[in-house]
Amino acid sequence: MPERPAAPRSRVVTVATVALVAAAAASCRLALANVLLVVAVGAGWWAWRRGELAGRPWARVLVLPLGVFALLSLLSATTSLDPLASFANLPRLLVFACVPLAAALLDERWWGWLVAGLAGMGALMAVWGVVQFLQGADSLENRIRGPLSHYMTYSGWLLLVVLVLLTELLLRPGKRVIWLLPPALLGTVALFLTYTRNAWVGLAVGVLVLAAVWRRRLLLLYPVLAVAIWLLFPRPVLERVISTVDLRQQANYDRLCMVLSGVEMVRDHPWTGVGPDMVSRLYPLYRRDDAPRWRVPHLHNNVLQIAAERGLGALAAYLWFLVAFFTTTWRSLPGLATQRRSAVAAALVAVAGITAAGFFEYNFWDAEIQLLTIVLMGTSVGLCQRSVA
Repeated sequence: MPERPAAPRSRVVTVATVALVAAAAASCRLALANVLLVVAVGAGWWAWRRGELAGRPWARVLVLPLGVFALLSLLSATTSLDPLASFANLPRLLVFACVPLAAALLDERWWGWLVAGLAGMGALMAVWGVVQFLQGADSLENRIRGPLSHYMTYSGWLLLVVLVLLTELLLRPGKRVIWLLPPALLGTVALFLTYTRNAWVGLAVGVLVLAAVWRRRLLLLYPVLAVAIWLLFPRPVLERVISTVDLRQQANYDRLCMVLSGVEMVRDHPWTGVGPDMVSRLYPLYRRDDAPRWRVPHLHNNVLQIAAERGLGALAAYLWFLVAFFTTTWRSLPGLATQRRSAVAAALVAVAGITAAGFFEYNFWDAEIQLLTIVLMGTSVGLCQRSVA
């Protein structure tokens, strides 16, 4: 019998997919990304209502813990010191819809477009930051941040992009991806010039995971990288690297004080936390007398911040979400074809890096970083489920 021709792709599905890819690639420009995200969710919902997404993966292994996290966040807001302020923090939970949406819409072909978009936007952001550094944003008091509001957001977003590009370069070698090398190198340089140590830790962890996925000989790059940093980067960068393990350094001691204060918050409010967006308000009450700062925006740690503001149940849901992602992608890698394997590995490496950085910065709720991370996770789990199907 002659082979049945493939059904034509629905225009609504195409609109949703293009909008989602564009939103993820432009996630560093949040105003534009939010508009694209509304289009993607709206078109995706319409396609689902028409039955055009039937039989596609939905990354249910991630959706369940995210649903529990959202419900417990609502509960935390109701018991908050200021429920109105806490509820105002919750609309961001809607970004979790990108997990099943990305799993259903993004296959290998669309993954290539996402990588291309991230390479282009990443190169632009990296050049922007390097120019800022050359123009005088070269100190801890004045760091490069591109067009973004904060250097932490800038470095975290670049970290995700660099790790995705490096994984694509190594797991899909050849002329067709060699053009990813310049944006990957530019992004790495800009990442070091931010003086952001949590991003450097994330890069190191990401490269370790990449070595485990690709070949362990990649670990030989560590001494090469150390020599390159020593020879090529300015002395303030080197001093910043060395200061990472110095507890006498004020910023490090400040982090330690935040940990102790956060633990006290969890002890006083173990089940529902102090409420979303309430940690910064209550920190002066829990602050150690010798803490360097009276007020902090958050506790600079994903685990501690979630436990303090939303309770231990929400923390368990967050950890469940991460474990589900890492186990699903890691176990699926050996049985995946080359292109699908590189895509899943890229997401695995990037999320490992940003999660490691999250032990020293509250990046889970940083909108630009969160959107790109969620799309990467949903896409990779969706690709794993497609291979099983």
